[in-house]
Amino acid sequence: MNKASQTNQEKGATPFMKIKDASRVTGRSMYYLRNGCKDGTVPCIKSGTVYFINVPKLMDKLNAAESEVVQ
Repeated sequence: MNKASQTNQEKGATPFMKIKDASRVTGRSMYYLRNGCKDGTVPCIKSGTVYFINVPKLMDKLNAAESEVVQ
């Protein structure tokens, strides 16, 4: 990966990540994310055969689900 794209990712310029990277950031398994992409429960887009997960939306969704359980 070149230095320019690393800098953009560190700044949070792109919310979309591949499943492997999103797994590291969110702490969710790649299995969970892959199946969520397939059944529509994980916010993502598909480009060819690659799923790109919208990590900020996923985190918002997980936080909302967590706060519903707490209440």
